[in-house]
Amino acid sequence: MIPASEVLAIGSLLLLAVGYRLSSGPHRMAGRRLPAAAGPRLCMVGWLALGGFWWSEVEHYILIRDPVNALFCAMALPFFGYLAYHHWLTIEWRREYPALRWLVAMTVVAGGIYFLVERVPFLAGWLIQVVAEQSVWLLDVAGVPTTLGPLDYGEGSRWYRLGSAHQEVSVPVEAAWRDPMSPAVSIVLACTALQSMIIFVGGVLCTSAPRQRRVYAFLATVPTIYLLNLIRNAVVIWLTYEHVWGDDTFYYAHAWIGKGGSLVALVALAYIVFHYLPEMQDAILGVMDLPWREPPAGMRTPPFAAGTPGWITIAFVTGLVLAPFGAAAGTPSELPLDAAAWAAAALLALGAGLLWFHRDPPRPVGVGVVSPADGTVLSVDEHDDHVRLSIFMSPFNVHVNRAPIAGRVTAQQRTGAGFSPAYSAAADGNLQVRTELETAVGPVAVTQVAGALARRITSYLSEGQQLTKGERIGIIHLGSRVDLELPLGAEMIVQSGQKLWAGQTVARLTGS
Repeated sequence: MIPASEVLAIGSLLLLAVGYRLSSGPHRMAGRRLPAAAGPRLCMVGWLALGGFWWSEVEHYILIRDPVNALFCAMALPFFGYLAYHHWLTIEWRREYPALRWLVAMTVVAGGIYFLVERVPFLAGWLIQVVAEQSVWLLDVAGVPTTLGPLDYGEGSRWYRLGSAHQEVSVPVEAAWRDPMSPAVSIVLACTALQSMIIFVGGVLCTSAPRQRRVYAFLATVPTIYLLNLIRNAVVIWLTYEHVWGDDTFYYAHAWIGKGGSLVALVALAYIVFHYLPEMQDAILGVMDLPWREPPAGMRTPPFAAGTPGWITIAFVTGLVLAPFGAAAGTPSELPLDAAAWAAAALLALGAGLLWFHRDPPRPVGVGVVSPADGTVLSVDEHDDHVRLSIFMSPFNVHVNRAPIAGRVTAQQRTGAGFSPAYSAAADGNLQVRTELETAVGPVAVTQVAGALARRITSYLSEGQQLTKGERIGIIHLGSRVDLELPLGAEMIVQSGQKLWAGQTVARLTGS
């Protein structure tokens, strides 16, 4: 049976590839035109599948005592989930985002090349053998004679091997001058710089620049990366076998000198690429600017309410990152995996619950005067100069409040300091925000009242602002109450105990 991780790895690239293709314009299948959202939807699923694949690799890196790569893999699902969210925004806003489309194409090209080589031991072995021979050739040229052992394909087929097998193809490096205390060094796929090269290959090939400039950028980067990697391999082998820093030599040579030098080289090469391909620089900056992506005029950024505290998202994402570590509890490791499991469960439950509470779904707006809030009608009372409707909002209701009628904000006042239950008489002294509107039918007021759990009211309004009926006016955080005051003569069509949804008609009023 094919492991789920393999399905996620290959399936994610296929979904992204098809999604990219369908996003290029209208397409037909079986004589029927596909919906415009088909491409972005497939890309959404593709990103989530890719994040799930890398998420599943955390346990492997824990087993081989590589916490850094384990952390990167654990961060994959939140990161790729964020990219999927932006494809959803593309559907909601009906606006393509070129940088996101470029990232999809680059991922398909780079990921396709990598998985092909990594999953086919015959190809991986050929590349490893070539890189190993040229690395030791540099040592020979430098007067340090070095040889190679036989290529080891590991166990299993040479034509296709599941990634979950983790059977690396390798070539051992041998040297008569090797210090007997030094560890043995082998050239594996990670030593070929394949990952670095395919990132540049994918990024360069998928830009919209003219072919000639893309060729120049390719020739300026990929051969350079390959050569620098050979030098890196030779230096790591020499330092390790000379046992320069004792038992920690390989760690310092590989992790600090090798990876640190590679990072500096990649930054320098990126600068060169940006010179030839400013289009690629624009695409990368576009991806980095995703958090500041602006909606079209008159639209919002769903699905959460404006004013949602940022720490809630941070808590949920932290829970996602810790979850695969917690799932690996029982795996031999120096990491506190049991603690990670409890922390992940707590953060996911807290974050998911609060994010769900701050949801802001679209609502159709009814005729007449509409409800400013979801909840249950507490009372409908007639006073000297107005009729008042009180609505209780439990923690399970949507807490975004809306304008009950079109009008202009004439005043807004924040009063009170208590936090009594919103359904009690004492709640009149609670923290509250009263917003007064000048409307076509006279003065209308909406009062947002905090409750026992609610400790904050976020208003979206300013004095003098013109509102349309159903427009969002603010949010009360957790259980609370909303009062609506209408001029005398309002015909209320709701009664105590009735369930309401924001935007639903609650009164008929001449001229409303």
